[in-house]
Amino acid sequence: MKRSNLEHLLRAAGDIVKDTQFLVLGSQAILGKYPDAPDELLWSMEVDLVAKNKPELTEQLNSIGEDSEFHRLFGYYADPITEKTAILPRGWKSRLINVNSPQTNGVTGLCLDPHDLFVAKVAAYRPKDIDYVRVMIAHGMVGKDRALELAATVSNPEDDLKLTARIIERITGLFAGVDQTKTVQINEVSGRYTGKIISTTETVAQQEIEMGRVVFHQASKIDARPRLGKTYTIEYKDGRGYVSDKDVDRGPSR
Repeated sequence: MKRSNLEHLLRAAGDIVKDTQFLVLGSQAILGKYPDAPDELLWSMEVDLVAKNKPELTEQLNSIGEDSEFHRLFGYYADPITEKTAILPRGWKSRLINVNSPQTNGVTGLCLDPHDLFVAKVAAYRPKDIDYVRVMIAHGMVGKDRALELAATVSNPEDDLKLTARIIERITGLFAGVDQTKTVQINEVSGRYTGKIISTTETVAQQEIEMGRVVFHQASKIDARPRLGKTYTIEYKDGRGYVSDKDVDRGPSR
């Protein structure tokens, strides 16, 4: 996918729906801020679109969707979605980046800011999303502190009250190069964890415990901010974590 392909799709979408603004919410939103983004981010040939002012007509974009004549002719296509498809930080609409050129024929693509796109990808966390965000980090397209700040504003759905915490843990681990298969889910009722603090921010503290495993402590749930590089025992009782660097117990964590 190239910026010119995105512009072509926007022009075609405008002709079909008769709208002049389309939200670009998927992978190709990176072309808003980075028109010359790395090839590793541009392998997808679909563009997730929503007709901003006529969302009820978005489905009409199936006429230039997958397996359409448009797709067969040009090799790329539109994927009509809804705003609710992506999990996004609060205020994402205020950070949208415009794509508008003579090639869009008066149509504007409203692309996600890279940090909002990053959070959405981390929330989805499919294998292809993990590869995508790792490339973003490697190319310096997102910053850890900003990503964590935005992740903290994601709303937890009623059926998944720990979604925000998981996103924060994943982001911290990704920036630290932590293998997510070695992360340990914290027992907030009676868990006890001993080990060195290997990363700390205003939002989360990352602690390495035995056998190279890692736990992530939310700053809002522990009674003190541990220092980077020091060894602590952090013990949870009924949802609250208590930090201690005295009488450190080096037994196994739960």
